[in-house]
Amino acid sequence: MISMVRIDDRLIHGQVAVMWSKELGIDRIIVANDEVAQNEIQKSALLLAAPASVKAAIIPVEKAITIVNDKRAENMKILVLVNNPADMLKILQSGAQSEQLNISNYGRQLGGGENPKKEIATSVYLDSSDVDQFHSIFTEANDVIYQPVPGQPAESLKMLIEKNFK
Repeated sequence: MISMVRIDDRLIHGQVAVMWSKELGIDRIIVANDEVAQNEIQKSALLLAAPASVKAAIIPVEKAITIVNDKRAENMKILVLVNNPADMLKILQSGAQSEQLNISNYGRQLGGGENPKKEIATSVYLDSSDVDQFHSIFTEANDVIYQPVPGQPAESLKMLIEKNFK
């Protein structure tokens, strides 16, 4: 079963590899990302960051959906990492169930122009298209929690969006 789906630009890194893996007691990490799955250098670097005690895979989103919806996955504790809300939405719309949805370290590239990103929490920047994606996620799963690391207070992304995008 999916213990957590986390949106994080960095995918596998120290917070995920050490803190969340331990907190959740996971035995699998799945990075679900079409571009990274095709980049051997990125895949190698991410796999090196994974804890030795956890089996990790970097695969396209559709393959991740197939795996997490397989009956055999029910007995596993899986952390699914994506780097954007669209991929989280695809996973949720597939019928996959997750105990937690989490976001941190997303959208730091501020950009500009007609659709600038706005900081809504430390390390989380959204623009109006991100907000639209999250509203779709909220219809599938009610809310996403902003919590960079275990032990920090969890905040409702829905509330953060309501406060910052009126």
